[in-house]
Amino acid sequence: MSYTNEYLEALERIDTNNRGVKGLRYFLDTAHQWHTIFQNDSCDPKRDGSAAPLVVVLGHGIPEQLIYACGTTPLHLLGGSHASCQWSDDFVPRDSDPASRSILGYALKLAENPNVKPLFVVPVTNDNMRKIAYLLARQGHATLPVDIPPTMATSPTQHAWEQSLRSLVKATERHVGIRATARSIQAAERLVGSARKAMVEFERSCIACEGVLNTEARLIVLNSYYQTNSLTQWTNALKELTTQITARHRTLGRPTSNAPRTLVVGSPILFPQYKVAGLLEDAGLYLLATADASSTSRYSSLSARELHGGVQHLIGAIARRHYAVDSSGAHVVNQALEQYVEFLFGSMRVDGVVFHTLKGQIEHDFLYARMEPMLERYDIPAFRLETDYQYQDVEQLRIRLEAFAEMLEQRTFAFEARGTNVRRSA
Repeated sequence: MSYTNEYLEALERIDTNNRGVKGLRYFLDTAHQWHTIFQNDSCDPKRDGSAAPLVVVLGHGIPEQLIYACGTTPLHLLGGSHASCQWSDDFVPRDSDPASRSILGYALKLAENPNVKPLFVVPVTNDNMRKIAYLLARQGHATLPVDIPPTMATSPTQHAWEQSLRSLVKATERHVGIRATARSIQAAERLVGSARKAMVEFERSCIACEGVLNTEARLIVLNSYYQTNSLTQWTNALKELTTQITARHRTLGRPTSNAPRTLVVGSPILFPQYKVAGLLEDAGLYLLATADASSTSRYSSLSARELHGGVQHLIGAIARRHYAVDSSGAHVVNQALEQYVEFLFGSMRVDGVVFHTLKGQIEHDFLYARMEPMLERYDIPAFRLETDYQYQDVEQLRIRLEAFAEMLEQRTFAFEARGTNVRRSA
């Protein structure tokens, strides 16, 4: 399948399956515009038509408000495309994890365009990302690796992390030609904070108004946060969509389904690679929420008291706040993600957990092992789903997920027959 067909087919499917929700169109268009950057006939990847150089962030782990504060919108490359994996085949082993291969493919395609000079910001969350940073630098591209400490146990480690983000700001300033000020950092923090708050409200509305948007539509809306070239417009559109979802649910009066309510933990499910989302729906599982590298940052924002001081003070405050909730794979112990999952367990009914692991991303298996006592405490069954961006394993995974769904349904019936809760509290 060609790259264009890959994302267009996904967009058409989401549009067809969610007709009637007019506010969704903005987010479908946002995703479409982002992906046309990487079409072979694309002549200008600068989405806003500006002459400013691109600042390109490879993956999660960077507080993006520091880039916004330098007067430019970051272009995020997160993976999610099987076609973009093929663009990097000559540079990495084919058994590398598909997300890293897809990210590198996007970066190499972008670097081919003579109209732009990107600065590649690479959060070093694993060894693959370190090698990608080396490869891009060796090819002569402006590259800034940002080491994320595996633990913030000592003052020197915290200092090193804050210095890394100060270096990020300086490199972005030089590349863009605009200097960050205390006022611009404060404005960027408020801009990103408003968007994150809107995302949290959107997720809550989708759960409360089950049945208005399907899983793929909800995911593409959240993913598009990393694809918009106008975060203010995106935030306003998301607030309007949230209002529409509530109104439509009230009008339709749809009852909540009896499908087992499931969390997906681990590797992010990214557009256009929505194989896992489709498998969950086919198996009769309802996706409550995802807990991955992008989830916890939605709860990170500075208080009004912290938004005072000079540039260096603000960078340090953002660095500390971001690290406290960072759930990227860089951490030896992914405490932020564990705490977020436990928060979800305590705030909603969860029938089961699907641990989604892309082949090669073994950090999620360590997370699974650490979370087993929590699952036992809450009496929540778990299913490990390992896959990649290809479709050869779809039927095998569907059969296994259907068996998992059937087991969850039988547990629910058994609990209801005994007149007890579906799960016990911690």
